[in-house]
Amino acid sequence: MRTLRRQCQSPFPCTIMADTITGSTVAAMRNIYYHSLATLTLSFWDFLMTFGDEVHYIWPMRKKHAFKWLYIFHRHFLLASHIACQIVLPLLPAESSPTARDSRTLLMVMTILIECANFSLEYILAFRVFALFGRRPWVWRLLGCLILVEIVCCTPTTFSSFQSYAGGMLFQLSPDVNIQMAFTIVVHSTLISLTVAKHISIAGTRGIGGKVISQFTRDGTVAYLMVVGKPHL
Repeated sequence: MRTLRRQCQSPFPCTIMADTITGSTVAAMRNIYYHSLATLTLSFWDFLMTFGDEVHYIWPMRKKHAFKWLYIFHRHFLLASHIACQIVLPLLPAESSPTARDSRTLLMVMTILIECANFSLEYILAFRVFALFGRRPWVWRLLGCLILVEIVCCTPTTFSSFQSYAGGMLFQLSPDVNIQMAFTIVVHSTLISLTVAKHISIAGTRGIGGKVISQFTRDGTVAYLMVVGKPHL
């Protein structure tokens, strides 16, 4: 019983029966919670550090400007959703339970938000690359086709995950997720490759254009490393 109490010293209530709880289950739950908390801390720190630039550059935009609302979606709505998820997360059971329906609803909402965030971010990055290349049609066609294929792969994978979900925080992902992740990496690899190629082509150029492309390259590299590092977390 002492061992069980020691294992239950986590942010989660011990809703699992004493004869079924294991150290690996508690460790997995704790790992999910603290990874989510670390991500929330980093997001909130970035929000505070760049809030001044947001007020200066984003708020004065016209209400009809699509990128203004995309920015607000990524900055405010997703951050608020992450905070709400962090509050609800400790209340979820580890595995299947009578509250599986509530868990499935939360999973659906989180999945939809994540996919919306992913594809809207890809749209923003793709439009930046499109602008860097002087709005050449072949760039938009290439990136549009890649993102469309990713969406096609995402849809059946998402629905199969919902159907096979039994409830709880710990569950097995569908093997088809690897296919979608592969296309996601292809999309972001193409984005960063085109950005770096443009950066190299104007290397040594002075003026605001060179500074903008350098900034785009740094931002694109950070986004690419985050996407590539996701499967290993």
